[in-house]
Amino acid sequence: MLAVFVAFLLAIGLVACGSSDSSNSTTAEAGGQGQSSSGGGSNLGDAKSGGNEGKSGSGGEEGKSGGSAGDEGQSGGSGSGGGSSGFVPRQHNDSGGGSKQFKVKGGDNSVQEFGGEADTSEFDAAAVTLHNFLDARAEGDWAAACTYMSKAIVGSFEKLAAQAKEIDDTSCAGILEKLTNPAAKRSMKAEAAKADVGSLRIEGDRSFVIYTGIDGTVLAMPMANEDGAWKVSSLAGTPLN
Repeated sequence: MLAVFVAFLLAIGLVACGSSDSSNSTTAEAGGQGQSSSGGGSNLGDAKSGGNEGKSGSGGEEGKSGGSAGDEGQSGGSGSGGGSSGFVPRQHNDSGGGSKQFKVKGGDNSVQEFGGEADTSEFDAAAVTLHNFLDARAEGDWAAACTYMSKAIVGSFEKLAAQAKEIDDTSCAGILEKLTNPAAKRSMKAEAAKADVGSLRIEGDRSFVIYTGIDGTVLAMPMANEDGAWKVSSLAGTPLN
């Protein structure tokens, strides 16, 4: 059973890559979010089903996302704080600019062309959640990290762990602490410091944050809107380049 659980972790990814400097400010403060109708979890494979440019309910024109370069957008917070863990969200600067900058000529641009660009408030709020999740994970504050994860992924995580006798603490925080390789701490800190959000693509109840990480790697993180608060729907972003 432990082998099955570890395979699950590898499948969803426990550690991501990270990257570049930025200019659009997103303040990572715990608190409420004013979100759009986007909701539910999603995964990278969902984007393969299509989604034409500008067909999102909250979309917008390419390059006019809330994080477009030059716009100073102060976020209203992550929608879920670190609770009693003592986690203090940090401010990050995101360059924005929309997904067009990430398109690869002749490549699979299903995520980059998925739905439409989010507006300013949605972009900022989703970016804050991503940053808070990466920061909490990098600090080893597992309880705080779990507050930024979607109910679906936490539920699957805990259900599988409960069946693995080798894991005593089956809480989300306990699982993350037990199974995160200590050797990955350096790369997690680097990713948290380098993550630069450039786009939030939304169509219906599916959405993706596109960001650059370590060494300029472009990644997509599926997101879920739960009761007006953004949550990450995976433990790591999926590389697009």
